[in-house]
Order: sequence, then structure tokens, then C-alpha cells
Amino acid sequence: MRYVKIDNLKDGMVLVNAIYDNRDKILLRETNKINPLAIRKIRELGYAGVYIYDEDEIPVSTTIIPDELRIRAIRHLKKLDVDECLEIAGMIAESLFRMPMKLMETIYLSTAENYTYSHCVNVCLLATITGIGMELTEPEVTTLAQAALLHDIGKSVVAPEILDKPGSLTQEEWEEVQKHPEYGYNILKRNDMISSVARVAVYEHHENVDGTGYPRGLKGEKIHLYAKIIHIADVYDALTSKRCYKDAMNPADAMEYLMSKAGTMFDATVLQVFLRHVALYPIGCMVKLSNGKKATVVTNNASFLSRPIVKQEDGCILNLMEHPFITITKLYK
Repeated sequence: MRYVKIDNLKDGMVLVNAIYDNRDKILLRETNKINPLAIRKIRELGYAGVYIYDEDEIPVSTTIIPDELRIRAIRHLKKLDVDECLEIAGMIAESLFRMPMKLMETIYLSTAENYTYSHCVNVCLLATITGIGMELTEPEVTTLAQAALLHDIGKSVVAPEILDKPGSLTQEEWEEVQKHPEYGYNILKRNDMISSVARVAVYEHHENVDGTGYPRGLKGEKIHLYAKIIHIADVYDALTSKRCYKDAMNPADAMEYLMSKAGTMFDATVLQVFLRHVALYPIGCMVKLSNGKKATVVTNNASFLSRPIVKQEDGCILNLMEHPFITITKLYK
């Protein structure tokens, strides 16, 4: 299985995941072969890339949660259906709690138009896995998942032309964007089904531990733990996503950015847990090895994420845990 950028798709490649349009309808089913018309439609929808099978591969599921649950979450986020989103967040938390290996190791696909909603689902997954890694109880993880799924609900009040502006924001526009945590808190305050803890996490998810964040400039321990977790997940997914005004950063570079902000933007302890549960080199990504060969990441070693199992272009499988003198020198964008 390989992750292939849209410009490198070729006629006859076989899809790993189903492709959905902006109305959440299946455009192409998994294991379908791609043709030139499909490539054009995928490009028009704004996908950055897709997963495809190599010729000798046996189809296997790569999704951390079922596509149906992801699409259901996106649909109800669009409707601002808080009650339904709370139920879906609970299902996500339960699913991840029972998952054998708590590791995010695939790139999630989304259309450009659905970015905001897909981003909320991704942040929910990342935050939930981190919460489990921090040994929160299942009820605590469920509350965290609810806050994470709804963390950007306040953006529904902000004008789309500001959120999707390709150029720099004016000072007035940036001040409006900075109000979205408060908008979100006020929306959720109307619903008795969501806990005060989840509302606080939504309100504080842009606070930095050094006090430079917003909306209140809180510092350190005054910021709720769930907000600290969501903050890291939010920034990581934003960095690794393609937007109208920027290309996606590769995961390894995004991790470097997060680490550079430990103790200023992010809580260092929470960040350490996050880094143990999100793969530096997602499955299917192309890398360059120190032996000069290109390879595809096949499997991650959960105990040492910088040493995955890779498949070289010549078909040779290498477990980098067993080859200490071969390292990854580059992750191809």
C-alpha cells in the first residue's frame, strides 16, 4: 500500500479507501481501479492524494474507525447537531479504547470543501488516542473526545470568506477568528448534555502554556488538561493538511515543529505522550534510506516509531529495528 499524491496517480491504480464527494456520497469504492476521468474528479474535489495497492498486495482495511462513522460525524458537524456529535464521539472513544495498538499511522483523506469537518474528526482521533496514552479512564476519554470533535464549532459563526481566505488576514479578521473558542463555548452552553469540562476544553484549546495564547492568555496549570491535548492535536492536523493557502507539511517535519514549541505553545508532558502515539512515517509514505534506496513504509514499530518496517523498490523488506546502520534520511512529500 502506498500513499500517492494526486499528480502521480496513474490509470489502472487500485484504490485502498473509498473516495467520497462533498455531499458525503461514495464517488469511487475501495478496490476500484482508477481511470483518467476518476483522476480528474478526485483532483477537482481537492484531495491531496490517495492510498493505492501495489500489484502483489492483498486488500486489508487501513481505517482506524469505519468510514461510515467518519462520514456520519462530518454530516452532523455540518448540521451543528450537538446531541448526535456527542453520541458519535462516545462511539469513537469506545472504538479506540478497545483498539489493540493505540497508534495513528495513516493519512486521512478529505476534500478541500470538507476540510473543517474532517479536521474536527482527525483532532478527535488524535486527542482520544493521546488521552488513552495518558491513562485517562474511559469516561474521561469520552469527555475528551466530545470536546475534541466539537472544538471548532465556534467557527460556524465566523464568515467563510475569512476562514478560507487565501491571503493574509487583516488585524480585524484575525481578531474575529480568535473569537471562535468563545463562540463555541456559548453554543455548547445551551446544551445540557455536554459537560462543563468539555465546554472549558473547547474554550481553552488555543491557550499556550507560556500565556501567549487566546482568548484569555492563560498559563501552565491554569489551562485544562483536555485543552492542552486538543491544542497539540489541532496544530498537528492543521500542519499536515493541504489548504487553499498552503501545502501539507509532511508528518516528520510537523513533529519537529511541535517539539520546537514544547514549553511555549505546548505542555511538554502531553507532547511526549502524543509523540509516542502518532507515527513519524505514516504507512504507505515514500522514504529515502541511507543506503541510497527508496522505500515504502509498510508497518510501524510501536515501541520505536523512527524505525519502521519498509519495502524497498527492489521488493526487499527491511525491519529497520534489525538494521541499525540503515536510517531514513528523507520523507518524500
